[in-house]
Amino acid sequence: MDTSTSPISSSTRWIQEGILAYWTLFWLLNVMDKVIGGAHFLWVGRDRFAQFQKYFESAGLESPWVADAGLVVAAALEVFALVFCTGAWYHFRSHREEEARSWFLVGILLTLGTFTFFSIGDHWFGDRFELLEHTLFWFIAAVSWVTFIQLEHVELPSIFHRIPTGPMSIAIALILVTSASIFSYNESGFVKRTAALEAVKVGDHLYKVSFPFLGGSTVFEETLRQFQENHPDEFIDHIYTVPKPLRLKKADALIFYISTDDTP
Repeated sequence: MDTSTSPISSSTRWIQEGILAYWTLFWLLNVMDKVIGGAHFLWVGRDRFAQFQKYFESAGLESPWVADAGLVVAAALEVFALVFCTGAWYHFRSHREEEARSWFLVGILLTLGTFTFFSIGDHWFGDRFELLEHTLFWFIAAVSWVTFIQLEHVELPSIFHRIPTGPMSIAIALILVTSASIFSYNESGFVKRTAALEAVKVGDHLYKVSFPFLGGSTVFEETLRQFQENHPDEFIDHIYTVPKPLRLKKADALIFYISTDDTP
């Protein structure tokens, strides 16, 4: 008897589809991160080219094409993982379980290969933070495949008949509050991409400026313009930041100093 529409089967399929949707969206956002760089409305992309070049430069490979080649390999693995996870999701929704299983297996193998590739690089470049992240995702991918397969042999009751309306209402309310907070912060913080910064005096003719996370060249230019307007009796002698070895590797913002002298 066909049980594909029964409450037990539909609940199991709901979890399986959630796994497929997770990895499809995961790789979609990662591929978008390679394509979209810089800060945009509701999106902050990371400059992966600069990141890879910094990694390879620290290992003595300063040629840009070496870093670009490594990024191309990583991007290719992510694109193929996205294609096969998307294909698995499509076949699953079309009730072609065999095809969905085959496509998802290839997607998981590509996912494991991608995180293995990244983990080797993390060891090579000594980035322990990235190594922890990629190792966790490696195990999550493996567990996802095992869970996806085992759910084919497990009968679960329909969860929607067991969730009380009270907790569901609380969850929806928390989602709305969180979403409102995100958009509110974006509205108040996005201006930091262009607004001038206040220079704090830290010594005789020495001022300190702390960049926000979203600050770019416009912030730098506007800050200098504002500084000159606020200090007409001084002229800028030097602008410098701390030496490269002293910079925190995971720092979100830049701090630079303005050294001035009296107007002659």
